Amino acid sequence: MKNVLSMVNLDKEYGYDCRQEKHVTTDRRNVAIGLILLVSGCGLVGHASMQSKRRVRGQILGAWQLESRTVRKTSGETLVDPVLGKAPVGRLFYDAGGHMMLQMMRQDRAQAIGVPSNPRDAANARIVLGYDAYFGTFQLNEAAGTITHHVQGSLFPEDLGKDFQRAFRIEGDTFTLSFTSKSPDGFEVTRTLRFRRAKN
Repeated sequence: MKNVLSMVNLDKEYGYDCRQEKHVTTDRRNVAIGLILLVSGCGLVGHASMQSKRRVRGQILGAWQLESRTVRKTSGETLVDPVLGKAPVGRLFYDAGGHMMLQMMRQDRAQAIGVPSNPRDAANARIVLGYDAYFGTFQLNEAAGTITHHVQGSLFPEDLGKDFQRAFRIEGDTFTLSFTSKSPDGFEVTRTLRFRRAKN
């Protein structure tokens, strides 16, 4: 009883309200709980994002067989690539260690060094060989929908050290890569490579 009277006297003398302290303590507790829930929520979102990234990465690992490769102008016109032809064959590999390799060959390639009848084509090493190959590491950006190939070795030295960024899409056993670049004639073309998961 004396303690209660003393608290009442303190309230009167100093304008101190014990009920205010209780409200402050409750508010602080609510803020602390809110922060804990916020941090936990962020952790769950981050965990879900990491799981999604691992799931997508896991889907692209393995061997892929090239089904088609198309080259289109911005107008929609389809072109025949003089390097790899209309329907090249190819293989694409990704492993769990972050390594990749791509090889593509023109189907009508009858010899290692071709002899094109067109003088302009004869001066182009890529057309003469009818083959393209490189290897390196890869980095996936799921949010942007892109995969980047970091070239460490290539049939063509001018590609060494380059980063080839490709838009990707995966649907079941189909994996598609696409990118836009300048053609030798100076206009933009979009190349689309469609792969099917290779069977054992």
